[in-house]
Amino acid sequence: MKETKRGGFLILNKPEGMISNQALGRIKRLLRVRKAGYIGTLDPFATGVLPIAINQGTRLIPYFENDIKSYEGEMTLGVETNTMDSSGEIISEKAPPELDAADVEKIFQKYVGVIEQIPPMFSARKVKGVPLYKMARKGQEIERETKRVVVHEFLLRGIEGPRLKFFVSCSKGTYIRVLAHDVGREIGCGAVLSSLCRVRSGRFHLKDAVDLDDLANMSEQQRWEKVLTNRQVLASWEEIVVPDEVVRSVVNGKAITWMDVKRYDLPLIKIKEPIKIVSRDGHLVAIVRSRFAGEGDKGNEKRDLSPVIYELEKVFVP
Repeated sequence: MKETKRGGFLILNKPEGMISNQALGRIKRLLRVRKAGYIGTLDPFATGVLPIAINQGTRLIPYFENDIKSYEGEMTLGVETNTMDSSGEIISEKAPPELDAADVEKIFQKYVGVIEQIPPMFSARKVKGVPLYKMARKGQEIERETKRVVVHEFLLRGIEGPRLKFFVSCSKGTYIRVLAHDVGREIGCGAVLSSLCRVRSGRFHLKDAVDLDDLANMSEQQRWEKVLTNRQVLASWEEIVVPDEVVRSVVNGKAITWMDVKRYDLPLIKIKEPIKIVSRDGHLVAIVRSRFAGEGDKGNEKRDLSPVIYELEKVFVP
């Protein structure tokens, strides 16, 4: 199979036991692509949504890195490990108390909102250029600065003996292992994260994800490109569909002006917000940000009452 030139996104259902970089490397080999990247690292222990950008799709990664992430998981009470999940070495055990749903929900609510977390030693976070997990493997533990994150929802889904099933929606960089650990400490018996699946990363959903084995079968039959998405991931953005002469102008690096597109049905312009420029055959051509010519930043909206310049931010070869 020759090298793939097409770009876009595919949504991988990452398997347990594989680090995100390993999954990325496997995809690059399967699909014969040189350039690829992912959004939002998943621990080896975790499964679920790992959005993979292919070729020119990598240029869209910055637009999605700060999207809200959602997880379904399980924590087990009465045990703590050095990794804060069930893959680590047990360092303490204590029988959990009797709890009902109301007790747990009350504790969960303490962690909703802006909270501070201490990154775990077994994590990829770097201190002075060295990943913390490398120090942890040598038995070292160093002082870490707290990190501010946002938990939007933290819901109890069920209680099965010492296991609490939950749903959490949170900001980029939230450590769910630390959340489980802190809840265990709050209850008084300790806890570890015993399963975790990311079900959503912004606009990328688990229901649309593909398994590695299925992707391998698709690559053998050269059918994998059907799972690529590009324009669709920006579906909530306004777009302007332009003819071939404007496409050629954009690809050559020329900014688009109101005069270039005034003949077309323009969306309601929100100044400084990104807009898609799309060719008539449906390919993403560019991302632009609009401004009023000769004026400073404006927060108001106009349709076509003032000269507008669409400044090129990203250009894609259709």
